[in-house]
Amino acid sequence: MGSLTREIGAFVAGLGFDSVPDAGLAVVRNGFADFTATVLLGRGDEVTRIVRDTLVGAHESPESRLLFGVERVLGPSAALVNGVASHAQDYDDVGLSGIQPTHPSASIAPAVFAEAEALGRDGKAMTTAYVAAFETWGELATRIKDPIHVKGWHPTGTFGAIAAAAAAASLRGLDGDAAARAVAIAASLSAGVIANFGSMTKPFHAGRAAQSGVVAARLAQAGMTAAPDALESNLGFLRAIAPKGEADLTSPAQFGARWFIESHGLGFKLFPMCYGAHRALDGIFTLLARTPFSADEVESIDVEQTQAQFSNLVHTDPRSALDAKFSMEFAMACAVVARRCTRAEFDESFVNRADVRALMGKVRRRFKNGPDRVGDGLVATLKDGRKLDQRFTYPLGDAQRPAPPEALWTKFADCVSGALDDAGARWMFDMLQNVEKLRSPADLPVARA
Repeated sequence: MGSLTREIGAFVAGLGFDSVPDAGLAVVRNGFADFTATVLLGRGDEVTRIVRDTLVGAHESPESRLLFGVERVLGPSAALVNGVASHAQDYDDVGLSGIQPTHPSASIAPAVFAEAEALGRDGKAMTTAYVAAFETWGELATRIKDPIHVKGWHPTGTFGAIAAAAAAASLRGLDGDAAARAVAIAASLSAGVIANFGSMTKPFHAGRAAQSGVVAARLAQAGMTAAPDALESNLGFLRAIAPKGEADLTSPAQFGARWFIESHGLGFKLFPMCYGAHRALDGIFTLLARTPFSADEVESIDVEQTQAQFSNLVHTDPRSALDAKFSMEFAMACAVVARRCTRAEFDESFVNRADVRALMGKVRRRFKNGPDRVGDGLVATLKDGRKLDQRFTYPLGDAQRPAPPEALWTKFADCVSGALDDAGARWMFDMLQNVEKLRSPADLPVARA
């Protein structure tokens, strides 16, 4: 049996920019832009402040920019804080949703930006590193049949650490053996449990994964050893996180024969909450546009999908804005009451408004069996006896139903409005849409304090 850990190391070490598929380059451009936007959006969040004040040293070597400002810190610290900020409002991108639902850029991109700046790497190297990480993530995720979040593992914190290590190893130019050791070390640093969704610890998962990947690659370069089969061993990463202990440990890797960055890409959130609610949100807005009704007219709203689709939506009776981000009940009530679901609605006063709370109590989860997305939908029953049905598959913004470019720019401009003026926002967005021409992430505009 070959060694998957070594195969990943060889792939990471051998990947060059010229091998990146054209469709993959477009995905990375949008991923970097969305990551930057969500970092600047989340830079003032309480969790970002706590992590920064508690874990970043007062006099660290100035390797990489913190939160795209003027302050520079050690690369691992920048990766940590920027990753936390990116995931703080749960507005960052998603990927590999048909395999294991994940937030790739929240853990990969902070490692890429931090190490690229620390090492003086350009946009082509950054793009290559991101793709190396994404393909590593996909190769691992496809080997586990059951979704790991059902068992309680947060894929972003678990797969993300290993993917971030692959990215950092690529930027550091590690050879195959050292890159394999980097991902093996990261396997012992991956973590994150679903129980912490709706708390500040969830975005910490993403930042910690990014930091762990950077640390793992640096340790590997310094000569730290690790098991050559840390990923595929019977006592290794894959079997450890597989819900039933069942994982493909023997099939050879398919690097180059398939590209996850091309076939799965990234989905971009158009609503600032857990992606588990986006399909239903898209569905109810479609329903409201076709047959408008008010909250007072509602008898009940039944949302029908599999348990796996509901599993990340851990709050049925949210009281805080953070809880509301992980609540299907709030998503449906918000859509009907406000006729929108934007950052403005994630406010304590709105979450606890009497009409919102009353409608949340009328939302019911209906668990169905069968493949995800097949037959999923919602039924709004009105007090006059009408039953309004809406089926849904992919929300707008999903990789299978891409958002138009203007929607991505609108989201970017909204997210960075407090950090950059209009000209600076446009400049940064355009630079990231041509990231392969970027000399260094240090050339990106500096956010105002």
